Amino acid sequence: MSKPVGAAAAQAPETLDERITHWSLYQPWLQQDPISHWNEIRDHAPIVRSEEAGGFWILTRYEDIEWAAKNPEIFSSAQVGIPHRKVFPAKQIPIQLDGDEHRKWRQTLSDLFNPGVVQHFAPQIRRAAVDSIGPIAEKGHCEFVSEFATALPAETFLITFGIGREHLKALLDHKTWLRREGIPNARTDEDIRAANQPLWDFFGEAIDRRRAEGTEGRRDVISAMLRTTYDGREPTRDEVINALFVSMLASLDTTTAALSLIFLHLAAHPEIQDLIAASPGKVPAIAEELLRHSPVSSTGRLVTRDVERHGVVLREGDRVLLSWGLSGLDPDAFDRPDEVDFDRTKTRHLAFGAGPHRCLGMHVARRILRIALEEWHARIPHYALTPGTSPVHHYSPARGVLNLDLTLGKGERP
Repeated sequence: MSKPVGAAAAQAPETLDERITHWSLYQPWLQQDPISHWNEIRDHAPIVRSEEAGGFWILTRYEDIEWAAKNPEIFSSAQVGIPHRKVFPAKQIPIQLDGDEHRKWRQTLSDLFNPGVVQHFAPQIRRAAVDSIGPIAEKGHCEFVSEFATALPAETFLITFGIGREHLKALLDHKTWLRREGIPNARTDEDIRAANQPLWDFFGEAIDRRRAEGTEGRRDVISAMLRTTYDGREPTRDEVINALFVSMLASLDTTTAALSLIFLHLAAHPEIQDLIAASPGKVPAIAEELLRHSPVSSTGRLVTRDVERHGVVLREGDRVLLSWGLSGLDPDAFDRPDEVDFDRTKTRHLAFGAGPHRCLGMHVARRILRIALEEWHARIPHYALTPGTSPVHHYSPARGVLNLDLTLGKGERP
């Protein structure tokens, strides 16, 4: 896997055909700005083929990505990464499951992340946001990604899962090492599973603590998981760990990425900062539009049988890249997609996917984004990118920026 690069991005191939052929989430020349290249290939054709990572198809348009998502019997989730790596001893629950097995696990897990559960924990999430913002406001500057965008989703995870906030550092240390060193440097799937072991043990210990303490009267996810059933039986310890681990991987990086891209946009647009501070009731619409405008997630699918679309035959065993976030830039789906418009009549983006695999944690993610926008602008109404700094972007399954240096105060605006 190639490492992200900064402003001095690698040179893109000269021709469009070469850019398509060599498209990958990890290409150095796509890290800083995949969007202009994506718009180019989307306008070229609805389906194109890259030969990277063994070859895969790319669906470039909103309607086709949504079509694939709503036909899981054709587009299996058995391999959600391109390249595919087997990171657990078993399939990831529930994102790598299909058919009845997936449906039953969704039934088991859906109540653990419903809006009522999110509402119950909202005051604690809000307190975690305020606790992070306070020191930043006092010193007048921050590196937003590490000091806020990474910390708040991780604290929210601990709060909703009933794991003490004193475990925050251990969780972040394990997760950061796994993402930046463990998986990229792993030569085999066995190496990845070995790299996962500290986090596997972390969640196992959290489950054991909760069993010892008891689950009665608790609304956190681990307690609810220990009280629930899957297909008429109690989930095994390894299944519970698997589901917790997947929830962490699916939520922390994507929410951090979304926060980083949203605040990068806001840092360059003081008029939106003023709007949020003056009209916090508009925050839900602002969050949704910025999720559409600042695309994050991409995942893969595996074709289960031959199917034709737009004259292209996808064969059984082929892999397909679905860029959920980038679908929000499709001019056939959204008027003036490159513009931010908080009064759009159509806002149904695919940032959280679609169909039976739509993100289980979307209610939590939305609440984090809204709380972050509300509490930040209530305390820090004005800020801008620190002069002389440049955010380092990364294009990956969770596109975002690695660093975002902000200076607080109206006087620092460009």
